[in-house]
Amino acid sequence: MLQYSSEKTFSLLSESEEKIYKNDLTNLVEYPISAIELDNFCEKLMIGTVNGWLYYISLKDKENPQLIQKINPTPSGNSAITSLGFIIGDQSVIVGDADGNVTSWMRVLDEKTEYGWKLVNPHTFDSHQAAVTSVASSLRNKSFITGDSKGKIFLEHLTSERTLIELSGKELPVKDIAFSPKGDGAVVLYEDGTIISYEIKNPHPEITLKTLFGKVWYEGYAKPEFVWQSTGGTDDFEPKFSLVPLIIGTLKGTFYAMLFAIPLALFGALYTSQFSHPQIRNYIKPTVEVMAALPSVVIGFLAGLWLAPLLERILPGVFLMFIIVPITIAIGASLWKRIPGRIRYKLKPGYELFFILPLIIFAFYIAQWLGPIFEYHILGGDYRTWLMNTLNEQYDQRNSIVVGFAMGFAVIPIIFTICEDALSSVPSSLTSASLALGATKWETATRIVLPSASPGIFSAIMIGFGRAVGETMIVLMATGNTPILSFSPFNGMRTLSANIAVEIPEAPYQGTLYRVLFLAATLLFILTFVVNTVAEIIRQRLRKKYAEL
Repeated sequence: MLQYSSEKTFSLLSESEEKIYKNDLTNLVEYPISAIELDNFCEKLMIGTVNGWLYYISLKDKENPQLIQKINPTPSGNSAITSLGFIIGDQSVIVGDADGNVTSWMRVLDEKTEYGWKLVNPHTFDSHQAAVTSVASSLRNKSFITGDSKGKIFLEHLTSERTLIELSGKELPVKDIAFSPKGDGAVVLYEDGTIISYEIKNPHPEITLKTLFGKVWYEGYAKPEFVWQSTGGTDDFEPKFSLVPLIIGTLKGTFYAMLFAIPLALFGALYTSQFSHPQIRNYIKPTVEVMAALPSVVIGFLAGLWLAPLLERILPGVFLMFIIVPITIAIGASLWKRIPGRIRYKLKPGYELFFILPLIIFAFYIAQWLGPIFEYHILGGDYRTWLMNTLNEQYDQRNSIVVGFAMGFAVIPIIFTICEDALSSVPSSLTSASLALGATKWETATRIVLPSASPGIFSAIMIGFGRAVGETMIVLMATGNTPILSFSPFNGMRTLSANIAVEIPEAPYQGTLYRVLFLAATLLFILTFVVNTVAEIIRQRLRKKYAEL
């Protein structure tokens, strides 16, 4: 017979009432009980038996306890469960057996089971050499202490799955252990009545290389994952400090920004330096350079509040632009060649731009006109639904595409200016010799000028890469700023730099989060340093290769 009381009601106008529930659990537990543990909310009852079975009984319905699951958590299959203890938050229970094995078990959602829950074993800890006799958990974090029948004491941490320290007090069985409320000490009671107290200094138990860069099985998750979630609403929150989503987010945002910026900046610089008239060049280059003076916070503001909603409305048309605009330009170039020579030769070199620009604008409007038609007939009327049903991708309004356009716009002036200077610095003797031998301007530009200026172009791209990697405000304002691990262009991200900006106001001085943010900044520095070093080596080799021309 198991008797427990759980409900108390208090009123200022009446006396308190206490309800006592009595239930016979004999029909639920089949073997002699060797360990028992009840959570702080009196909703989960864990019972261990001498035959190695663990019973998970739900007490949510106090008048009708239900057996949710019966499992055998011991490796041998028949070792007695000698100790049980809930970790702060009552989501995970520590199981110790007679062979010294220590494991943690937690419940996760499972639609295949009758009650929708099941117990899983996310963590296995270092084994004792004797039966585990006591488990005590910290009230501050996910640390816990286990003691065995030979007097060994292990201080362990749930999330990091590691033994922090191993102590030997007396060679007598540990009868009971108590953690101090602040988690800075413990008291151990031995079988002979001896009490030994320990001072514990354990400021950052949750940080290991695995928790920072590996998959970790967190409480409530169905499987191990990369997760960044530094704070929660309650004291029993399990901090999640995986830097992998932030590193992937940084590289992802940089990739889309460079994908947008490099072609426009490079071809713009090539046109300006090799094909445009000096009068046009005198307007284009200063205008592009002035773009670099725009504050990134302004670009991020416009991207988040204007560009993101606009792009959501016209996305099918935007994708059609990448098809229609090149076709239109190709048709325009073909028509340009058909214009009588006496008319074409009257125009100054480089003024073809004023013929191409109207075609690009015309192609843009054609793409936007065809966008809704394409969406209705090909994508089933709504591209968001099509993405979800066909590609299982959810479209977020502030996503990688928005970041690509916004951050690419910020990077273009840097790449353009350096590329244009490198292309203009190619000796005129090379271009004149190429033209004198019958090569066209395009052939000269692509086969002589571009290779000769490749060291400068490569430097420009790497400097642009460094700017994109370290960009903060644009990413902070133009994305959902959610640290999710996704390579999809339709989802947002959180970068290392944006994470530092968001988290630093909440980071206690010298706390775990404080130190992890410093590590993130160090990683950001190492990333840019390595990339720039490799870029300089490649640039020097390219310069040496083409210096002979």
